[in-house]
Amino acid sequence: MLFIIFVIFTPIVVWLILHLMSRRKASEEVTEPGALLELCAICQNEFTMTELLEKEVGGYGRVYCFCGQCIENLYNEYRNTIDIKTGE
Repeated sequence: MLFIIFVIFTPIVVWLILHLMSRRKASEEVTEPGALLELCAICQNEFTMTELLEKEVGGYGRVYCFCGQCIENLYNEYRNTIDIKTGE
């Protein structure tokens, strides 16, 4: 009798526990709307992918992500450098 309990009921109990845990994990993923976070390549702050610009750099396919603030800072530095070189 004890053998039957271990052979039949133990796998069922283990399966139920694993099934309930996987359901809980799946429901937690649904409640947190798939906000994939990625680091900006320059400032290293985390942003959602919708806030970043992805650019492939070089011929080997490396993709970098840049936030709007870093892009703006780079643009301003570039404009200042050009203005100094042209004397404006």
